[in-house]
Amino acid sequence: MKRRLDPTVDNSNSIEQQRYKLNTNEERLNLFEDWLRKHKVLYDNTEIRFAELYNGFALYSTSSEHPPDIQIPTCLLMSTESAKNSSTFTMPTSDLLEQGEEHIDQETLILSLFLLHERSKGIQSHWYPYIQLLPQTFSTPLFHKENYLESTPVFYLSQTMYHSMSEVCNLIHSHTFTLEEFLWAYTVISSRAFKIAEIGTTLIPVVDLANHVSLAREANLATKGIDKQTDRFVLTTTEKKIVQGEELCIRYNELANWQLLLYYGFAIENNAFDSVFLQLKIDPDEPYEMEMKKTLLLNLDDDLFLDHELQITEDQPIITDNLLATLRLLVMTDEELRHYTISNIGELVSSIVNVDNERRVLHKLLEILNEFKEATFTTTLEENLQRYQSTDLTDDERFSLIYLIGQKQILENALQWAQNALTQLS
Repeated sequence: MKRRLDPTVDNSNSIEQQRYKLNTNEERLNLFEDWLRKHKVLYDNTEIRFAELYNGFALYSTSSEHPPDIQIPTCLLMSTESAKNSSTFTMPTSDLLEQGEEHIDQETLILSLFLLHERSKGIQSHWYPYIQLLPQTFSTPLFHKENYLESTPVFYLSQTMYHSMSEVCNLIHSHTFTLEEFLWAYTVISSRAFKIAEIGTTLIPVVDLANHVSLAREANLATKGIDKQTDRFVLTTTEKKIVQGEELCIRYNELANWQLLLYYGFAIENNAFDSVFLQLKIDPDEPYEMEMKKTLLLNLDDDLFLDHELQITEDQPIITDNLLATLRLLVMTDEELRHYTISNIGELVSSIVNVDNERRVLHKLLEILNEFKEATFTTTLEENLQRYQSTDLTDDERFSLIYLIGQKQILENALQWAQNALTQLS
């Protein structure tokens, strides 16, 4: 059953809102900072300025001697509690929340609708200075006008996400916003909101301007949470030395480029947490008894599994012992399989079955990698590297190329490893 959730907005303010329209980044920032001062926000030794690199606003240090002090009063935070306490917002029904939960968690849906409601109020909104500072569009794949991602998992995930959000929009059946506007609000929440123990998913002005760094040692800020004595959300500094003019960044988590691109709209060159997913399968043409025994052994041993990650690290080979052990089981002949039970299957992690089995393992690995490469990519690594040097790239294409280059470098590294291992075995 479709529910209509039209925000209650006085349209008589449209002329006044047009007159108050902000046209430049400087105007938007001035209004935002006036709002911060009015509500006694602390951001000492910190400057907010527009960064061309991100095509958005970011935080920078203004001192090498004094650390940043950033504290946001909870009255400026936008959360589901804000939505529940609003006198003008109609909360979605439990029926709608339950129907939509297949596609979007309830907090994100409520907050997305509340954000759209507050945006529609224009200058009457308590959060107007904050909302007008938010990006008007994003470089996540949801907003791509062309497919820069070829046939990668991120492409298919973004397609699934788009269809899911379309389903949710149809359930809401609102006449006050379009699908594109709903995607905008959803992306604001999914890319900028924080999870706070006391109030759940929350947008935090100023704090959400701190960009991500992939390594903990590179982050100079960290979230401390809400100080109950001052009723403020606090950002604290890390042990990293901060110098004047340095960008102030936090670390979201250990995120691969597919996660960064899908949810945040960017990717990082040489991302230490980048990986390629491989999904192994038992040969469907095997005799039933062999298939069942291999399945049983896979399910009973924690070191054997069908889903694997390929990752380039300094101290570990790209092909893990667990991947090799699983392949040793999958390519076993009936005669080889007779020698293994649950009591000794774990030995596959540390030792080969025999030279012939290991040769089959490496051939199978090369087959899987090449099939993945052929099915996923329509361009070569060399073509991507050459295109990346171009000066006319949009953010959509640039970040997609960083993701593609990382994926292909990992795959080429794995193919080279397997080929070298096969040569040594011979």
